[in-house]
Amino acid sequence: MMPALYGLLALVQAATAALLARSARRTPLATPARRVPLTVPARSSRLAAGRWIPFVVAVGVACDSAVVGAGALIGEGPALDALSLGRFAAHAVLTPLLIVHAAALARPGLLAPAWALAGALIVLDLVALADLRLEPRWWAGTLRLVSADPSGPPIAALVTTVALLAAGVTLWVGRRTPWLAAGAAVLLVSAGAAVVVPILGNAGEAVLIAALVVTSPAEVRQGPRSS
Repeated sequence: MMPALYGLLALVQAATAALLARSARRTPLATPARRVPLTVPARSSRLAAGRWIPFVVAVGVACDSAVVGAGALIGEGPALDALSLGRFAAHAVLTPLLIVHAAALARPGLLAPAWALAGALIVLDLVALADLRLEPRWWAGTLRLVSADPSGPPIAALVTTVALLAAGVTLWVGRRTPWLAAGAAVLLVSAGAAVVVPILGNAGEAVLIAALVVTSPAEVRQGPRSS
């Protein structure tokens, strides 16, 4: 039952990745100045800086759910070792990039610091990855490989989630767009609950990705809405 639920989550996350890819293709690098106010093209270009980030993150979390769902079928061995290492590496490299996307949506002036913070978190995770030792863990019929020497909370993931929540609140207050704030809040709660019920972490990621779908750059480019 539980492996099938992970498979379903992987399909949902893959579908949202496809929607994010379509949204990224529709986000222009700049809008012609003769058709819109001069302030809009600059905003559009800054939004476009991170337009593909949600897509690649969605692909990563879909693969994560798929690997966990298929873990019992694959069984312990080199294949699951390689897939699990890829799962950890994808989280390490891709997740912090959402900080850049959050800045592009809510505070484009902070893009440079956002890139710097994301880069520092990626380096932090990659250094930890170099010493990663995996061990098998069964839960409700699923098999996953987890860190045998956990060293506390996942700092990069936590910082990224807080950044998304802050950006979401900014969009909610300034542009009446509550979905990113709601998605980040759900992820924050579900990540804590995943310590006891692991699938809640994957489900929280699916909710966040869905929130990114409905918090489209095209909508944000329109600027604050009148009340």
